Parts: sequence; C-alpha cells; structure tokens
Amino acid sequence: MQVSVASTPHLRRVGSVLAIASVAAILFATLLPDSGQPVNSQFCLVCGPRGGVDAILNVLLFVPLGVGLALSGLQWNRVVVTACAISLMVETAQFFFIPGRDATLGDVLTNTIGGALGFAVARNAPIWVRPRPRTAAILGLGWCAVWLVIQAISSFSFAPSIPDSGYYGQIARQLSGFALFPGKVLDPKIGDVAITDRRFNDVDSVGRRLLDGAKVALTAVSAGRTNDIAPIVRVADDQQREIVLVAQDEDAFLFGVRTGSAVFRLRSALFAMPGVFTDGVGQTKASPGEPLTLSASYDGVEAQLTARGRSVSRHQSIAVSSALGWTLALPFQWYIENTRTEMVVSWIWMACLTAPIGFWGAYTARVTDPRRRLLIAVLCFLAGLAILIAGLVRVRYAIGLPAAPLRDWIAAMSGVVAGGALALRVGDVLRKRERSALGSGPRRGDVIVVGAVARAAGGLSFNSKLR
Repeated sequence: MQVSVASTPHLRRVGSVLAIASVAAILFATLLPDSGQPVNSQFCLVCGPRGGVDAILNVLLFVPLGVGLALSGLQWNRVVVTACAISLMVETAQFFFIPGRDATLGDVLTNTIGGALGFAVARNAPIWVRPRPRTAAILGLGWCAVWLVIQAISSFSFAPSIPDSGYYGQIARQLSGFALFPGKVLDPKIGDVAITDRRFNDVDSVGRRLLDGAKVALTAVSAGRTNDIAPIVRVADDQQREIVLVAQDEDAFLFGVRTGSAVFRLRSALFAMPGVFTDGVGQTKASPGEPLTLSASYDGVEAQLTARGRSVSRHQSIAVSSALGWTLALPFQWYIENTRTEMVVSWIWMACLTAPIGFWGAYTARVTDPRRRLLIAVLCFLAGLAILIAGLVRVRYAIGLPAAPLRDWIAAMSGVVAGGALALRVGDVLRKRERSALGSGPRRGDVIVVGAVARAAGGLSFNSKLR
C-alpha cells in the first residue's frame, strides 16, 4: 500500500495559511532587537554559552513552515530551498540592521533542518498515524532510542559538573550582564572554605566540596529589591565560566551550581526562594540594615535553600529529576521553585515523551493471527518496561545519580498507556472512515484515510492507493 498526502484544494488552502502564519511568526521572533552578547564568529555552528538552546529553538521555529509548505503541495527540494532562503534573509537583516542579534551559519543550518523536518512530518503523516506492524516496530524502537538520549541529556544536565581549573571569588561585584547587589556581604563560605575577592588557594578542595553538595553560606545585609539578577557571591573559573551563584532577583533568593547543562550549552539550573528580600510591594521584609543568613546546597538530586533573620525564617527543599529537562531549553531563564505548575508541566512532558512508545507498540501488536498478537503484545510490554528501567534507572546510575522518583515512573507509564489507547482510538476512527468512503462509491481501488489526530486539528485528508 502506497500512502501519500492527498493534494486536495482544501489541504492546499490549509497549508498556505499555515505557511503564511509561520513566516509572520518567524519574522516577529527574529527581527526584534535583543540584548544578547555578540558571538565571536558568524561561522560557528553552536554559538555562545546558550548555543544548544538556540539550536533547538531554531529547529522548532521552522517546523510549522515545513508542514505548511508540504501541505501546500511543494516538493522536498523546494521546501528546503525556501526555508534556507528565508533564514538567509533573516540572518542578513540581523547582521546589518537588528541590534543585539547574531547572524551565524549555525542558525541557517538549524532553520533549514527545521523546515525539512516539518516537511517530513507532514508528507509522511499517514505512516506515523497508521503504520503497518513492521513499520510500527521500527518507529517504536527508533523512538525508544530518542527517549533514552533525552533522558541521558536531561539527567546529565542536572548533575553537578565542576571543571578542573582555577577558581576566583567575586563578592557583590558589578559584572557585565548583571545588576549590582544593593547591600553588604559578610563571611561567605563554601563549606569551611572562605570566599574572598581573589583566587582560591586550595582549588581541589573547593571542587570536591561542590561535587559533594557542600553548603554555600553567607550573611547579607538587606537593602531592598533589585530590577535584575544581582550576584551576592559568585565563583568563576579561569575561563569565566560560572561555578557558583548566590544572587538576588527582585525579591527572590537565587542559587545555582554549574551542572552538565553548561556542557550542552543549555540554560543553567537556577533555584529560587521568592519573597525573601521584599514583601512583594516594594517594602524591605527585613528591617533596614538587618543581616540575613543565607545558605544553599545542591547535590544533583535536591536543592536546599535557607534564609534566616529577625523578620525572615524560611527553608525550602527542591527535588530535581530529569522530568524538569524542559526548563533548560526555554527561550528565557526559568527559576526552579518546586511549584505546582512545574509538577504539572513535568508530568505532561514525561507522558508526552513516552506516548509514542505506547502508540507504535499498539500498532506493532496489531497482527491478524490471535496467538501471534498475544505473543507480540507481551514482548512489546516487556520491551517497554526494559526501556523505562534503562532510562529511569540505568542511565542515572551511569551518571552517578539515584533512580528517578516514583512520580516520574507514574508519568512515564501513563504516557505509554495513553499512547496505546490513542492508537486503538485512531484505528477505530480510520476503519469507520474507510467503510464510509467505500460505501459512498469512490473509484475502484481508492480509499480515503482520515487521520484521527489530524482530524482533531483541522480535518486533514490522506489518499491511499491500494495496488
């Protein structure tokens, strides 16, 4: 059975609207001035300390354009050329006219990849939605590999990663890209090692303490809220890589230790305790000149933040797992606070990542022989369980972290179950549509297949020629 997207007028109109809307969104997202730091070269592929985030967002930004052009009826080579041409025009405008924007070869490459990926998703939608058992098995195994890679990157990104280099203390300094802390800092320490405004003598000892989750403690004299991140104490290395940050942002107490996210050039894992420095209406929570004892630690599994003074006494434990990986790839810095929103989004994130495993696993077991069907269903279940154990236990053990918490297991298994249920529902809807199309008298040998997922999004029609 050869399956392809039907070139219907309705589908072409939907594709044209989507393509135009995508171009408008691309121009809005890329042609506004920004305050980013310039890159060293326009020929870099992954540029700057947040290059990984930029690459991910560049791909995702052009995926809708590729989908729209594919639905409009354009061929693959024209879609790729169109995406590349739009990206080149945007990068040229950024280079000559848009302040704070960087035009790089990496942006053109990732934008073009996004357009090609969108084309592949749209043009092969019937294969993703209703694959044969053998094709479903290949797709399921491929997605299992993708899921394991995502779990490995997410877990490693939250593990402390302290480079072996020289460290320098920075106490309430005016640093580029930061606000100035409006107060005084007294007796900052990492464990029992004092932090001063110069190079650390015992570098190995500091690195070991941070890897072991040593507490960073200090006394800060409160002086009101800030308008941006203001470092209270910062530790950097010889290459100006941030190792430790204790800071204030408006009324919040921030803390971060360098993790594996810096290796992938993703966003830093910053933990926040809001409402420490002000009550939210501009009044200092601690009385003027009142000292606040701040302490924080992070071991890759949990962050502990404490703030104590005459007017403030707060402690917060923030559990961390790979389910929070979405916070590291956002277009803005996210402060991890262990809120209900974070729990809900993390649950959805984990479930969405495992749903394709259940979806294609259900299609793998859809064979005509009942005995084979039962055997394949059992094998799919055991394979899915093995993949979950590998991603939530073995991968984390390899990085030096404990197994994922129970909530991640429940979210992942919920996604598998939801994916399997969706596959059954899609199959039922498609069979009904096929019978309805055959009963209405189409040409002999032709069957109109309507994808249930696409139908919910706008009623996409696919043409399937039976030979």
